[in-house]
Amino acid sequence: MTVTVIYFFMSMLLISELGIPFTTLIGSLAIWHLFLWKYKTTSPSNTALNVLAVIGMVILLLSIGVDNSVSLFVSLMVLACQLKVIQAQSQRQFQQITTLNFFTIPCLFLFSQSLYTTLIVLCSLGINLGLMIALSHRQPLLYASKDAFKKLILILPISALLVIFLPKLPAFWQLPGPSLAKTGLSEDVNPFNIAQLSQSDELAFRAIIDDEQRFNSPFYWRAIIHDKYDGASWLKSNQQNIPLRTNVNVSGAGYRVIAESSNQPWLFSLGTSVSYTGGVSRNQFGTLFRSNSMSNNFEYQAFSYQQNLIELTRWEYRKNTQFPNQLNKRAQTLARQWDTQSSTTAEFIKLMKQYFISNNYRYTLTPAAMTNESTIDEFLFEQKAGFCGHYASSVAMMMRSVGIPTRLVSGYLGGEYSVKNNYYSVYQYDAHAWVEYYTPGQGWQAIDPTAWVSPERLLGSLSQHSSLSAEFQANLGISLVAFTGIPGVQWLRLKLEEYDYQWTRWVLNFDESKQRSFLEKVFGKSGRSLSGVVAIIFVTFILIAVYWYMQRPSKVNKPTAVVLFERLSKISKYSNLNMSPYQLIEALKHSYPEQEVELEQFYQDFSSFRYQGKSFSKTQRISALKLIKSIKRKTKRDL
Repeated sequence: MTVTVIYFFMSMLLISELGIPFTTLIGSLAIWHLFLWKYKTTSPSNTALNVLAVIGMVILLLSIGVDNSVSLFVSLMVLACQLKVIQAQSQRQFQQITTLNFFTIPCLFLFSQSLYTTLIVLCSLGINLGLMIALSHRQPLLYASKDAFKKLILILPISALLVIFLPKLPAFWQLPGPSLAKTGLSEDVNPFNIAQLSQSDELAFRAIIDDEQRFNSPFYWRAIIHDKYDGASWLKSNQQNIPLRTNVNVSGAGYRVIAESSNQPWLFSLGTSVSYTGGVSRNQFGTLFRSNSMSNNFEYQAFSYQQNLIELTRWEYRKNTQFPNQLNKRAQTLARQWDTQSSTTAEFIKLMKQYFISNNYRYTLTPAAMTNESTIDEFLFEQKAGFCGHYASSVAMMMRSVGIPTRLVSGYLGGEYSVKNNYYSVYQYDAHAWVEYYTPGQGWQAIDPTAWVSPERLLGSLSQHSSLSAEFQANLGISLVAFTGIPGVQWLRLKLEEYDYQWTRWVLNFDESKQRSFLEKVFGKSGRSLSGVVAIIFVTFILIAVYWYMQRPSKVNKPTAVVLFERLSKISKYSNLNMSPYQLIEALKHSYPEQEVELEQFYQDFSSFRYQGKSFSKTQRISALKLIKSIKRKTKRDL
């Protein structure tokens, strides 16, 4: 049953990747296996199991599909192992399952390499190793598991030293990354997409800003530029993933970003930025991206720069002022009124801002559904409540309607600051949309219409928005962030976040450059070459120690019940006689009839443990110690 629980727990952890149907299937099989185990029912026939296997594969193909090869592969392994456990009857079959588990359980790392995933995998592997020892040596699971975890604890420091000193080599091969859609952004933005962000508390990235005086708060993390508007959605620019090879002048320490794994190429930057980290490119908008998706955490350093002032071409001007003028007529009329009342773009924006403030527009995470074809008109003149996407889309469209080149930018706003470790945590619910507009002689500039109706949103993270706390917590559901009002929960959440940050930065991102820097601090400039020598010496020492350990006489750690029985045998007057346990107990019962009940109970406990594999409890141990003490006292008296 222990293995069945592990499989069900794995499916629960991977429910977002493997889907609810598969998790339900594994849960049903686990309940069935529990029923078979509890009522000692015979295992189902191979035909029944084959039918279940076919049903499971059909469910997987329908819920996961063949395109997501990694998720399909992992789910098939878990399903096969679960069915094999139900079928297994002999010791050899159970040993095969525990061996296969050493490949199945680490599959969790394909989806997450966080500290918590690592602890779960280690615990599961320890339990599985304990099962293997218990099956091989016919020991109780609890005793075997203790032995297994002792071995794992010894392995951890050895593994850490090898990671530090062994030279980093590129992978010879690797599985394709799973489709980890862990991003709150979308290539196509309409006012309804970003409403879902407050329902996800997944970490998007962490940022370490070395010189905060160079970057004024609030922090707008640019990710995607949307310069095409079809009346409903703002579409990603065609130039988004085209590298720009021109050199730029940068100064200052810049900032570092640790991005979480994602199936999207875009990265996050403050303003227009450039990065010299391998694999990172910059486009003409000054945003950063990778040529491939991130199958694991990725750390890069970026530098902000002042973009050169370039006049828009006719084609660029038309592209950034295009909009379907047959929609949102009322909004167009309002924008043209402001245009006649203003002589500059700054004055136009001032009139627009004053209109939003004076008409009591409201920022909300749960706006009403808008079914009108002219959604901007419905929002501006009827609903008057929305989130960042509503305001950014409305403002950008109205500016385009009067000939101001405008585009939408999606990314993240703010972040939760860790004072102790000096970094910002940015979550999926911090995703944001704002506007960039072009002014001749000044270039592209940013405005955030959300700031006009909800200035508090610019302070820190969305989780710190006091007036939206009720909506925010209701949208998140079961989450530590949603329960931060409970005493101790906020401290626990920040502590877990701190540990995960240290793990991500110094373990997951311990790449070749960090290893080189560390070794140079320890050994000087020749640290890289000396690390190989140290690794060879260290491995040689380990092999010699293991060889010496295996050659020495093995010391068997005897179970408590066996140790107590041997103590009882030694203190009795029959210690020199070669008796079986039953013969010894019978002889002691004959010599000490007043202890007959206790002796009989001890023999029953001992034989149940030794021959039936049952546990030897703490209560049984205490009773045995009292019996031994009594027999020892009476033996001395007789002598």
